[in-house]
Amino acid sequence: MIDSLVYNIPAAFVHSYRGRNLIVRSHDPSAIVASLADVDIESVSYVQILSPGGETASLMRWRQTIPVDLVVQDPRRDLPLLYEYAPLLARHPVRVTVPVVRGFSKVVKLATSLNFAVKLEGSQPDPALVEELSQVVHSYLHQETVSEPIEYFHSLFLAFYRGDTVTLWGIQEEDPSRNRFITDTGEETVSHRFPAVHPHGDVASFVRAFRDSVLAEPGECCRCDFLEHCSGYFKWPRKDYGCDGVKGLLQTMKKAAGQLREDLASYHSPSGGERP
Repeated sequence: MIDSLVYNIPAAFVHSYRGRNLIVRSHDPSAIVASLADVDIESVSYVQILSPGGETASLMRWRQTIPVDLVVQDPRRDLPLLYEYAPLLARHPVRVTVPVVRGFSKVVKLATSLNFAVKLEGSQPDPALVEELSQVVHSYLHQETVSEPIEYFHSLFLAFYRGDTVTLWGIQEEDPSRNRFITDTGEETVSHRFPAVHPHGDVASFVRAFRDSVLAEPGECCRCDFLEHCSGYFKWPRKDYGCDGVKGLLQTMKKAAGQLREDLASYHSPSGGERP
């Protein structure tokens, strides 16, 4: 059976995972390039630079064209460094991964203005962060200058529009039936947000086991309209986290997707005629 899992690994582990589907990470872009010198590049989903302070010359000289994920550690400190990575777009698709902490929306605004895709990380925002997330949702849905995806909003919007059953675990690359994270010491876990040893045993069954454990306890997940897509994502690490704020964000995206579906149906409606 072909192993279809994608392994997020340190650059130093590339040869140990030869033949697997990979995401290769390092703080040093040149280390990534060197580690992939004799590797089938088709097996690499993307490379991940763990801090924006590294040089970019090695990536610019690299003959391979491969997506680059730039991980922001501190939004305030790293914000101006994004400009240094703009030239990479001439050779590589670029995504900026940003933690949902105070001030993260400034990184999102600059990243999208530079035509970078964005991935948001963080599952239990406080009320102030929910407000900041709401502003980002509004920009994603209504600002014409935003031309690249902002995840997890983009995939959820498409799921609501199409009726897909994608989950936040999958969108965020934290579903261990599809993705595995290999720590710097070689241990296998769900993602960098999770300890290598967690209370649910087998990594492969983590999402199902965690969702079942949440549903076993009377609470808001049992009556949540978004359980199919969330699958308990916002209940990690604290199961007592109140989801009213994030449910408001999901409702905004679901409503927008429904409105788009209605608008397109009306556009093609025989009774209303099709616009010229």
